[in-house]
This record gives sequence, structure tokens and C-alpha cells, in this order.
Amino acid sequence: MMCGLTGSGKTTYAKRLEREHSAVRFSVDEWMIDLYGHHMPREVFDERLEVIRDLLWNVVRRLLELGVNVVLDFGFWKRTERLEFRARTEEVGATPLLYFFDIPLSELRRRLAARNEVLDEGTYEITPEMLEMFSGWFEPPTESEGFRVTRVSLERGVEGKR
Repeated sequence: MMCGLTGSGKTTYAKRLEREHSAVRFSVDEWMIDLYGHHMPREVFDERLEVIRDLLWNVVRRLLELGVNVVLDFGFWKRTERLEFRARTEEVGATPLLYFFDIPLSELRRRLAARNEVLDEGTYEITPEMLEMFSGWFEPPTESEGFRVTRVSLERGVEGKR
């Protein structure tokens, strides 16, 4: 499970895990863009996101049951989302791992400005105002959530698990 704000490196790292662990990667952003396009009103975004997450979970559940490694590039901004997917994962006998991308806002602003200039397929344009709004919604994971966490930061790259 990739956890972090937009521009933190989740998708890049998820693609690496996909290759290194013969995993199947699911990115909600890619599915949202493929199905609904790059622009949509805020009023319908959350509803569509929930539909995508539910559809993907049906496939993810079956893959986990078959013993296939899965990478969820969903962002997992909210504690409730993380706990829900943790419970679902454990229900099918799999062990969830959380990769927490702990990147300062100043670095995220820099990365997103560069990304917005060459917007690749499967990515959204994120303005500085949007990033500020998103950062207010983000709930960093805590030890009380019970995950085995790998922390990714600027200072140390990938840090040990807790």
C-alpha cells in the first residue's frame, strides 16, 4: 500500500516494486483518467473514486487469494481507508505492508511544478492551491494503526520497517 501526498514518488516506487516482486500494480489515478478523463467536477470525483476502488478491490482480493503480490497505488490519505484495506487484506490471509512517503511540502511543490510542465499520461495536473488543500486532508500514518511501515523520505531514502 502506497501512502503519501501527490508528487511524493508513490507511483514511481510502485512501478519499481511491481518489477522487483513480480506484482500486479493498481493505480486509481490511471483508472480514473482512463475512464473519466483528466478533468471532472469536484462534486463527482469522490463518488467515482469510490467506484474505482471497489471495482479494483474485487480483482485485488482474488489475486491475493491466489498468492499474487499486489501493489496498491491509492494514496491512502485517510486512516479509515488504510484500516479498511488492512482488514480486507488480512481477511484473505495476506500481510499488508505500508510504504509511507514522508516528503516535505516544499519538495512536493517543486516536483509538481516540474511534473505539470510535461504531464504524462495517467497523471493529473495538481496546482499549488490543490496541494495545499490536499495536505490539509492528509492523515500521516501512526504506529497505532498496526502496519509494518517502510518510510520513504528525502533525507534517508527508504528507511527500515517499524
